[in-house]
Amino acid sequence: MRTAVAGICSGDFHDRWEQSRQVADLGDMALGDLLALLQDDQGDWEARWFAARALGGVNRPEVITALFNTFATTADDDLRQVVAKALTQIGAPAIAALGNLLAQPPLRPVAVQALARIQHPDTVPLLLTATADLRSSVRATALDALSAAADPTIIPAVQRGLDDGAPIVRSAAIRGLLSLRSLLSSTQLIDALAPKLWDADLAVAQQAIYALGRLQTPAAAAPLLKRLRTEPSTEPSTEPSTEPSEALQTYLVQALTWQNTVAGLDGLIEAWPSLSQPVRLAMVQGLGTVAPALAPQAAAALSHWLSALPTTPVHGMLRSHLVLALGHLGIPECIPQLQALCQDPDPVVQLHAEAALRQLQPTP
Repeated sequence: MRTAVAGICSGDFHDRWEQSRQVADLGDMALGDLLALLQDDQGDWEARWFAARALGGVNRPEVITALFNTFATTADDDLRQVVAKALTQIGAPAIAALGNLLAQPPLRPVAVQALARIQHPDTVPLLLTATADLRSSVRATALDALSAAADPTIIPAVQRGLDDGAPIVRSAAIRGLLSLRSLLSSTQLIDALAPKLWDADLAVAQQAIYALGRLQTPAAAAPLLKRLRTEPSTEPSTEPSTEPSEALQTYLVQALTWQNTVAGLDGLIEAWPSLSQPVRLAMVQGLGTVAPALAPQAAAALSHWLSALPTTPVHGMLRSHLVLALGHLGIPECIPQLQALCQDPDPVVQLHAEAALRQLQPTP
């Protein structure tokens, strides 16, 4: 028996894997040695990994305690993953033990992290209690873990999280809403997400933009376009500006191109004159990947913008990306324009025009 346990500590990965299977079959006879191996924080990392794997499914209080302590103290994410899997194999008793630790505030953050790794319906009520913790990191971890459950009982907690004072909790709540989209109507989702486009925290607003971008409907495009069109105020004010920053505008145009809706494309074309060059560049890159049904309209817009841009160095990068996007869309009507651009004063534009033509006119 000790030879089998010692085999976990040496050899290549395949040898250790086979030895860990043999040790698992020994049951209680190997328990003490496996626990000692797991809890040796100065020991070989792989040996501890295999010990945790072999302990999975052993429903004993000392095993649960050792696994939890290892989860709480190790800084290695791979070891944490296998410990969480071992706790999952133990099942309800391990979940109950972790639930008891939630009552101890100092241990609650680590207990929530462990519960978050155990994807089991019994974790849902415990994680719901953690959404009321005073620490924002605990609330956010609990919401992210709950999101994977797609359980209707978590909807109120997610809705509360949208108005949490901590940005990381609001972001987690937005991710939670997206995971619940099969349980909510499109109108409910849009009504909940749209106000977050105006969040003072850029990361929260970006998360809301991403979520709405995943909803491929004209109704979901409307709030994104409204946010993109927000004009800067000309009146002095002590209130924070609602004008979208260049970074936010970039996220907005990217989300609108992902949606592949006529409404979104119309709005993007309308917004072009008011956008900065970096935001235009993001838009062009997105429009080169739109669905085939939107490709003719997108190509017409790209072609128009390309014709209107001066052939000056400051516009060189944008013009090059416009050419590339036309090639990606594959619209034959663009061939004459691309042929003319093979004689462009900018050699980079010339190269991209030649590449685009090869896409549109493949060699037999």
